[in-house]
Amino acid sequence: MSGSLFERSPVSEFAIVEPPVSQWYARRAWVTALVVGLALDVLVTAVLSVFYPLLLAVVWGALVGAVCAFLAAVLVRVWPVLRALWWWSFEITTSVVVAGGWVALAHTAAWWVALAVLVAVAGVVFVPRRPRRFVWAWSWCLVVRHRLRLCFATLVRSQVRVTGGRPAALPLLLWARPTLAGERVWLWLRPGLSLEDLEGRASLIAVACIARQVRIAPASERYAALLRVDIARRDPLSGRIDSPLALLIPSLRNTDADVPVSPAVPPVGLELADIEEPAPEPSRRGGR
Repeated sequence: MSGSLFERSPVSEFAIVEPPVSQWYARRAWVTALVVGLALDVLVTAVLSVFYPLLLAVVWGALVGAVCAFLAAVLVRVWPVLRALWWWSFEITTSVVVAGGWVALAHTAAWWVALAVLVAVAGVVFVPRRPRRFVWAWSWCLVVRHRLRLCFATLVRSQVRVTGGRPAALPLLLWARPTLAGERVWLWLRPGLSLEDLEGRASLIAVACIARQVRIAPASERYAALLRVDIARRDPLSGRIDSPLALLIPSLRNTDADVPVSPAVPPVGLELADIEEPAPEPSRRGGR
């Protein structure tokens, strides 16, 4: 039955790179190959014609130009895939190191020794609070980098639909580190984007990063393309902080008040009743 409820839909292909982007890079690869090949052909022929006969120089120039044109075309054509591998390079490297190290240890020693070492390392990393928070904070930095990249790609597509121009290049995500409130990311804007374009969409970036608030500010006084993105997930100042100044009052010093005592501030033991009021100054009236 064509209209059956449980009709199977054909399985679609999964593409790492979108078809419009792939077609654009294919055309760019042909143009790059043509320019590089002709330029190197003329340059190599001109240089070799000084030392070798003209016919041999032309042959070597054509050969070098063809090889370099092919390499340039392949590099431009596969650049979207290389870029995606670069985006996931840290995750791929970590997975290869962990899996490869465990497999190498399992081949060297018994399997139960490798399993015991893996469990011990996982326990040391994830059971204590401080290492667990350290790993969790840096893991969020990796997540934020991917979420920001996805958000910027969406903003570029929306800008192209509105203006109808050429799509802007995605910003370069330079570095990300955890902070007390969340994460801080430094990025370098490419031509087509500015700080004003991102300030009005800070709430959209916060939604994409699964955060509470996002603040975007310049990170350099010299370069307008260098920006700093502060992602806030929590308020580090929301906790209750008791002041030790209350224990300086003698009436509260011997009570069970929930106020901590700071060893750097010794009790003064000052009574307000022991302080004499200053005598009023005599009024000076009259003239000369």
